[in-house]
Amino acid sequence: MIHETIRLSEDGHVTLTAYIHDDIHAYGTKQGRPAIIVLPGGAFAFLSPFEAEPVALTFLQKGFNTFVLRYTVGDDCHYPDVLIEVSSAIKLVRDKAKEWHTNPRQVSLMGFSAGACLAGMSATQWNAPEISSALGVEASYIRPDAAVIAYGCWDNSGTIWNDPKFQNPDASQFPKSCPPQLDLIRYMGNHVCPLFIWHNQRDRYVPVHNCLMAAEKMCELEIPVELHLYTGGRHGMSVANALCYQDQDDKALSEKNPNIQLWVDMCANWLKQILPA
Repeated sequence: MIHETIRLSEDGHVTLTAYIHDDIHAYGTKQGRPAIIVLPGGAFAFLSPFEAEPVALTFLQKGFNTFVLRYTVGDDCHYPDVLIEVSSAIKLVRDKAKEWHTNPRQVSLMGFSAGACLAGMSATQWNAPEISSALGVEASYIRPDAAVIAYGCWDNSGTIWNDPKFQNPDASQFPKSCPPQLDLIRYMGNHVCPLFIWHNQRDRYVPVHNCLMAAEKMCELEIPVELHLYTGGRHGMSVANALCYQDQDDKALSEKNPNIQLWVDMCANWLKQILPA
């Protein structure tokens, strides 16, 4: 396995950590394996370790080359810089596709919570001219081929920060300031990549309506979408296996709601089916 961390910023705060299979032919194609760039959550205030390497290792086992992007959080997190960071990760994976045994036409984003907002932002706003201009590439080069949205927000100003029930006082100023780019639903159109969305009905931080409105819009646009909504569980369950349990309560909750863990296999199957050859 190739395992390395690459700096994406001069100060070293933004990094991409790679988990790459050695043998590309074992996957059954000379084009290389599909890639997943993982974006951990943390309310843009921190990066959850439970939504980083545990996710990368889980999907590595499913046959993907995986990457964890540690993007800017806290007071230094702003638009367009944070979307440029995500886009630069996509660009790097495509630039190094041959070296990293990766199919450049099968590069997906997988985000959790705040990271899901970023994945959704890239899926809907990869064509923003300021992003491609900053990276010196054609916009199509930084378009994700698919995006996986795990308990992510699509309507930040309308369904979270205007509803005290869902406000998170620990979130950074970036979501609290409600920049228009975080209202992803406004940017949905025929340019959006296929989406796999999953959510828990009783999510404490992101109202379930967010995933429903996104899936409804995808159906209107006739773009491939898969939606899984679970009755049990809570926000932040990640891959819901032993790699990401924070404590015994997490373990007990996952065991009580075993269906939630099934999203991993469903997602892997969906990506292998939906991604271009």
